[in-house]
Amino acid sequence: MQQCEQQQRQAFSVINTQTGKVLGTTSYHDIVPNIQRLEIGYTWYAASVQRTHVNTTCKFLLLSHAFEDLNAQLVGFRTDNFNYRSQRAIERLGAKKDGVLRHHQLRKDGTVRDTVMYSIRAGEWAEIKAHLQDLLQKAH
Repeated sequence: MQQCEQQQRQAFSVINTQTGKVLGTTSYHDIVPNIQRLEIGYTWYAASVQRTHVNTTCKFLLLSHAFEDLNAQLVGFRTDNFNYRSQRAIERLGAKKDGVLRHHQLRKDGTVRDTVMYSIRAGEWAEIKAHLQDLLQKAH
């Protein structure tokens, strides 16, 4: 977490290593080193790779790095209360729903959204890691 101390967001490009094509982006954000907490989000993927192994692979890599290298104690996720696809994807990873922050954030259209919060604790990582490895093995 010390590496992230001066940053509030650390963005990553998602690239197909065989073609060099950019498939999307995802980030660590809302990094709080003194309590070893960060969130994963600001994720976007090209339509051609949505609902494929790409999201699971990226989240597996980000979670592995967060828990095993950065020693995070909690990794959070958030999404708009109406983004059901994102909620299903986060739940599929094994994250637990923490709750809803009501009237939390402006949307691009100027309306105010409720935000659904999820998280994974460090103590849950071993089981979730095995689950994600199983999903990835089945995808290939």
